[in-house]
Amino acid sequence: MSKSYAIRFEQGKHEISFFLFNQILEKIPMEVDEFLYIYNHYHESQSESFYNEYGHYGNINDITGLVNLKNKISNAVDNNQINLKIAELTARIDQLNDYNETGLYSKEKIDEQALNLITAHLENIQDWTIDELRFLANTIDYIDYKERLDYFKLLLPKIRKYKEFGRGKKVICTLLINAVRESILLLDIETAKILLKELDYFSNEIEELFFRISYFYYIGLILIYENELLDGEKKVNNAIDTLENLEFHYQANLFKETYTQFKKIVAMQEH
Repeated sequence: MSKSYAIRFEQGKHEISFFLFNQILEKIPMEVDEFLYIYNHYHESQSESFYNEYGHYGNINDITGLVNLKNKISNAVDNNQINLKIAELTARIDQLNDYNETGLYSKEKIDEQALNLITAHLENIQDWTIDELRFLANTIDYIDYKERLDYFKLLLPKIRKYKEFGRGKKVICTLLINAVRESILLLDIETAKILLKELDYFSNEIEELFFRISYFYYIGLILIYENELLDGEKKVNNAIDTLENLEFHYQANLFKETYTQFKKIVAMQEH
């Protein structure tokens, strides 16, 4: 960059291309995501902040927190993205209220308008960015199982390109865990194995500890289904005990409930 160009940029008379901007950051050195974090006054982007808050409340079954988040974003400018986030929250609140009453996750009590908005958006996705994969991860419970399999036939060949992208790995692991649970409870073991193979690929670092625990938990359920009871029960109980020891009690309880539900389904099939 010439001195005169730099001066005109400082005076607001020139824009910098992304290519040049990226070269400048490499000289500092600084990654683009850190620059944006600083640019936003040391805050995540609005979308990232929303999903961090959403994930926090959802992971501890805090319906009040989700309702407060919904009320907060309802005051934002009305646009398609805000409406989708409101639909996500509405669906999750309805689902958790139903879960607290019945002990089962389902989509039966979810607001129909929110459900229609979610499914229509999923049907129209073309590019499948990380944000769109995250949307699918958060709403996959609401899709019919056959449609879900169609999504994964499309996505599985593409997602491995995000192996080295930290934020992307977290989203993909969450998506895989949410999907494999349903496959196992439907005793679609072959699909579960395919999904777990991808989860194994994405969760082999210490930073993905929860996803690694989940991987061995679901492997344990498959071993139980295949009559390798001792090894399977050991993996399942180790996963639950680890979560309890780390004081992730809500997740440990979900694993316990899924295990109980799984055993009932297997017993029904055997009879």
